[in-house]
Amino acid sequence: MRKLIKILDVDIDRVNLEQAVERVRELIVDHNRPSLVVTPNSEMLALAAEDRELARILNSADLATADGIGVVIASKIMREPLQERVAGFDLISLLFQEMAEADINFYFLGGKPGIVDQAAANLKEKYPALNISGYHHGYLDQEKQEKVISEINEKNIDLLLVGMGVPLQEKFLDNNLEKLNVGAAVTVGGSFDVLAGEVKRAPLWMQKAALEWFYRLLQEPSRFGRILSLPKFIFLVIKSEYFS
Repeated sequence: MRKLIKILDVDIDRVNLEQAVERVRELIVDHNRPSLVVTPNSEMLALAAEDRELARILNSADLATADGIGVVIASKIMREPLQERVAGFDLISLLFQEMAEADINFYFLGGKPGIVDQAAANLKEKYPALNISGYHHGYLDQEKQEKVISEINEKNIDLLLVGMGVPLQEKFLDNNLEKLNVGAAVTVGGSFDVLAGEVKRAPLWMQKAALEWFYRLLQEPSRFGRILSLPKFIFLVIKSEYFS
């Protein structure tokens, strides 16, 4: 049975990284329908507090990991501390590592044209046995969307990674997951940019010091407006916990 904490009316699984990977493995093996894995961070949860459709989609997921130190801080404010943050990038990185030799088919969907191709090439160089059965950028009109869905279904994909940004990726999967012959679909945000080498991840010491947001801001100053969602999120959590 899932152990959950509800943050701003969105369910978050109380799992560490290893438990999250094991849960994804179970979803692939035991599925009788396509499963959904989401990785909510503070920005996403603040948005879901206003976008009830997004909140509904997040709550329909079979696994929701706490992607971001803000979510962990919120759990502590609520006196139900999570074990650790389980970033989406860390989750898929460990999945690649553990499933590189397994008979698991991956499909990558998202990113700008050329980015997802480079991400797949870099991963194949690192894990030659990794089975990447296909990939496509995330700029889809109706015709391309139908073509991609058909291609995914022909390939019997175990793990579909979708990186289109929030909330587009969640709403895409909400509209299309039942049409897809996949074991599980995981929302991965901007992970393809990192895998392609277009964006560098913060050094490990900054990740552990909860400063990854600052490193991203230095690389992409245009993210400043998005960074402001963190104090807004914490305010909403405190308001919900103590003043409702």
